[in-house]
This record gives sequence, structure tokens and C-alpha cells, in this order.
Amino acid sequence: MVGRLGLVALVVGAACLTAVTTAFAVDEPMIAAGVALLLVALYLGRRLDGFRRILAVATVLLIFASSNMPSLVSFSFYARYLAVGCLVLWALAGRSRRIRRTDRRTKLFVGALWATAGLAALSSVWSVSPLHTLQQAVALLLLAGLAHALLWRRWADGGAVAADLHVVYVLLSMSLVVSLGYGVTGAASATSYNDRFQGLYSNPNMLSIICALTIPLGWALYQQSRKRTQLLGVVPAVIALPMTESRTALIAILVGGLWVVLRHGAGPVARLLVVTVGGVGLAYLFGMLPSVVGSTWAQNFAARFTDPDNGDLSNGRTQTWQAAVELWQSRPTLGFGYASGIHLFEQTRQNGFFDVSVNLVHNSYLQWLLELGVIGIAPILLLLFTAVRAVLLAPVGALNSGLVWLVVTGLLIQVTESTMFGMGQPYPYVFWLAVAGILVRSRAGGTRPGYPLTPSSRHAPTAGPSRTA
Repeated sequence: MVGRLGLVALVVGAACLTAVTTAFAVDEPMIAAGVALLLVALYLGRRLDGFRRILAVATVLLIFASSNMPSLVSFSFYARYLAVGCLVLWALAGRSRRIRRTDRRTKLFVGALWATAGLAALSSVWSVSPLHTLQQAVALLLLAGLAHALLWRRWADGGAVAADLHVVYVLLSMSLVVSLGYGVTGAASATSYNDRFQGLYSNPNMLSIICALTIPLGWALYQQSRKRTQLLGVVPAVIALPMTESRTALIAILVGGLWVVLRHGAGPVARLLVVTVGGVGLAYLFGMLPSVVGSTWAQNFAARFTDPDNGDLSNGRTQTWQAAVELWQSRPTLGFGYASGIHLFEQTRQNGFFDVSVNLVHNSYLQWLLELGVIGIAPILLLLFTAVRAVLLAPVGALNSGLVWLVVTGLLIQVTESTMFGMGQPYPYVFWLAVAGILVRSRAGGTRPGYPLTPSSRHAPTAGPSRTA
């Protein structure tokens, strides 16, 4: 009886939700329907424990914040950080009171993350935009707290890593499905000003970054569970990524995948070469290759790598990097304050120093140097050392296979995108939690397929007090 009442409540709630969402997006019915589907999927996820339901809410809100719909961006502005804060509290108190014994690498990673967040908060004292710096620093502190709570408490045995990441993977994949559907409807906002596909996201690069997260996550979960259905979520990402015409994301995802193949040894490399050569050969024999290569889309995509935009293949990034270095040289020790780039570039534009329309450096590492100066080098180097060491030395079996792929891809994307600590979007949370996941899985050394999805399928009871989520 209770179950039926709950189902009725879900149906009624879904109908009301659809009506409310449509009211917010009357002119964008595809987006309204997509939002309703995302939230209905959340409420129907009765197999999820409390933490994963909050995680789903936080992921949806971060997707909203990255969208091109002002109403969704405004709605999620503060709610996303509140959801992440709830995640931290639940990870600390909702699963187990046990404190996991951690190794030196894990302590180094968490310590560096806390130092990075603490320094970001401290920089509000000298920031050119103190309130904005402090607000974004709080979000970064929440990320550090979440990683700390997961590594010391919730991910104590490593069994929950895959199940938690599975929630994020499903929602990111669903957002890509909605984006593709949005494009099929012919909505004008589904493409950017230069006719590149962006779906429901704010720009094509943002969509490409989401694709670059989704593909390795899907592969990681497939390798862990050996269920081919896990690869279904990769399909929309594979379709959407080339449509964005994003060079960085495409190169990064290919290099990351190749790195994992190389880590597996000569056998997988040989098989990959045989499959690649064979596929190209068959496409040529059946006359498919010329039609694909000669298509308008393929020519436009190739032009992104060959035809310079205003004489610059980097789309003005090198000019932006040069300007950022010149700005940093004026305040090399302390920088201009964490997350102050938008306000800094606006001020310099007004006085004629910075004549580029962008508000970001489009390089995560240079952005950090500009905002935190020399004093910010040490903590960021420690974080990057942990990430690079993981991709070089961590075993690449099971879940780690995809997580290593994701981290390599992220490290490369950060060369041309200011995403490493862009706390208003899904990327930094997924990237740094992937690094944390590698640390957990490497220590556990487990490659057992399968992972718990329900509270009843958690690890066997252990000695010591515990509390069920």
C-alpha cells in the first residue's frame, strides 16, 4: 500500500514538475522535457541510498548551472553549493563512523587540496574582487571537504567508488541525450554563434568537456562490472563530441585512451592497430571513406585544425596567454585573487590593456598562477604530482582503466581550458574525485567485477560502531 502511494506521489510530482519546468522554459519545450526526465529519474531511483540521491541532485544542479538557459542557471546558482555541502555532511555521518587508514599518497593529495582551498580563501584579502573570490573559495573548500570525507569515511573499502560514480555517469549521459534531442528540434540556441553544436550547454567547449568525462567514466564502469549495458551511456557522448568541433577535447580523449592501451602492454596495442587498419580498409572498399571525408561536416571539422581564425590556430588563446603573463608580472607573488579573472579582465579591458573579449585565460595552470601568484605554485604542484603519479603508476585494471583515462584526458584539457577549479560546473568535481578514486582502488588492489547499488548490497559488517545511510 505504501509503495503504491509512493508511486502515485511520484507520478503526480512528475506531472507538476513538468508543468513548472515548462513555465520556466515555454519557448524551449525540449529542455523542459529533459529537465523533467532528469529529475523523474532521480526520484525513481529507489535503489539509491541517501548519499547517491543527494549526489544526483548536486550533479543535476551543476548541469543546470552549465546550461544556456538563464532560468536554470539562476535557479541552481546557490542550490548547487548547498547540495555539495549536504554531500560532505552525509559522507561524514551517513554511512559509517569508521576512519579509514590512509597511505602517504592519499594524505598528500588531501593535504594539498585543503592547502589549495585555504590559500584560495585567504586570497580574498588582496583580491581585486574579494566577495567573488570568497564565494568561489567556499565552493573549493567544499570540494576539499568532500574528497576528505570520501577518502576517510565513505570510500573506506573502495566498494562504493564505482556505484557513486555510476550516478554521475548516468546523469551526464542523460544530459547529452537531451542535448542531441535539443539539436534535432532545430532550436537556435543548440548551436553557438559560429554554428558549432552546444546542445543545452552554455558553449561547445563545455559540451565537449562533458563528453570527455562521460566516455572514460562509461569505460571504467564497464571494466568494473563487465556489463555491456554500461557502454550505452557512451554512445551520445561519442556522437556529440565531434559535433562540437572541439579540438582539445577530441585530442585529449584520444591521447588518454591510447595511454591506457599502452599501459596494458603490447597485446592491446597490436589489436587496436589491427582493428583500426581493418576498419579503415573496409570503409574504403565499400566506398564509405570518400563520402565521409568529402562531406561538408568533415571538411568543416578538418578546417578547425588547418585554417587559422584571424591568423591564429589557437583562436586567440596565445594572445590571451601572453596578456595573462604580462598581468601576472605586475603582481607575481600574490596574484590577483582566486577566481578574479573575470573581473580582472573586465577592468583591464576598460583601460585598454586587454583587448580580447574572453574573461578566462583558457589555461588552468596559467589561470592559477595569475590568480594566486608564486605562493600558489607549491600546493598546485603537489596536486598535479599526485594526479600524474596516478596515471603513471596506478594499476589499470577494472575501474582504474577508465579513471586513468579520465585523468589523462583532464590534464590535457586543462592546457586550453580554465576548468581545473571552475567550481560552477561538473568538471572539477568529477576530475578530482576520479583522482581520489584511483588512490582508493590502487590501495585496495581489488579488481572484482560488480559494485553495490543498493544499501543492502554494501560490504559485510566489520567490527566497530557504524550507522546505515
